[in-house]
Amino acid sequence: MSRNKAADLFNPGCPLVALGTSSNNDTLGEILKFGIQCGFRVLNISDEHNNSQLIGSSLHSLITGGFATRQDLFISFKITKLQNIRRLESQINEHLKMRNMNYFDLIIVEHSSFIEKDMLKVWKVLEKLHFSRSVRNIGLSGFTISQMKYILSVAVIKPFAVQALFNPYSVNLELIKFCQNEDLLLFAMSPLDYQKSERKLQSENAVSRTAYNHSVSPVQILLAWAIQSQTLPVVQTLNFDHIKENIMLSDVKLSENEMEDINRLSGVS
Repeated sequence: MSRNKAADLFNPGCPLVALGTSSNNDTLGEILKFGIQCGFRVLNISDEHNNSQLIGSSLHSLITGGFATRQDLFISFKITKLQNIRRLESQINEHLKMRNMNYFDLIIVEHSSFIEKDMLKVWKVLEKLHFSRSVRNIGLSGFTISQMKYILSVAVIKPFAVQALFNPYSVNLELIKFCQNEDLLLFAMSPLDYQKSERKLQSENAVSRTAYNHSVSPVQILLAWAIQSQTLPVVQTLNFDHIKENIMLSDVKLSENEMEDINRLSGVS
């Protein structure tokens, strides 16, 4: 199996799990602080949760307080509300200002935020931001493979990452192969709490049995599975115990048979 691309991108020892920030709960600031103290370095933020000032002030206090440097962190920002292509550059700069940042390590652009005929125009604006160093990398969400192939064919700056639903119930083998072939990092969304009809992912025999054999929780097995599937799982929680659980994965290594057992849950392995 090829090496997870994330392992080559971040500092040695950096946990290959991203911390999501979808809440605007007042405890989010404490969660960010605790998560960074526990070792999280990849943060996933968005324009859709009305928490920009809370995140900005929290990160500012963490950095000035010496808990982390800006260079320690990899901050991914997803833009879902594209106001106007002509204002896209200023819109992203406004998002940076609201969060007390000089740059985003990654911008993820949601395909549904603009009409398809404007795809190239949007990409060119993002490339301009890349060359100005306001955006270090560019990623995609909600794009079909054919649309991503088009971007690859016209892009000066190649896409860095793809964000997609990914867990043992939802495995898109074509997308995984495409990302591996094109050297794209796949951010795995909803890796833990996905429910299929009346079935719950963490209660599946393949998951619970493997957790028992490794003396860890089903959550840790699912995250280890996602990492060994060459993705970067994004977790969401406001629970301090879950923060620790989500990052204590260094000793969890699944065998090929265990990976295959969990793969079968998707019905496409």
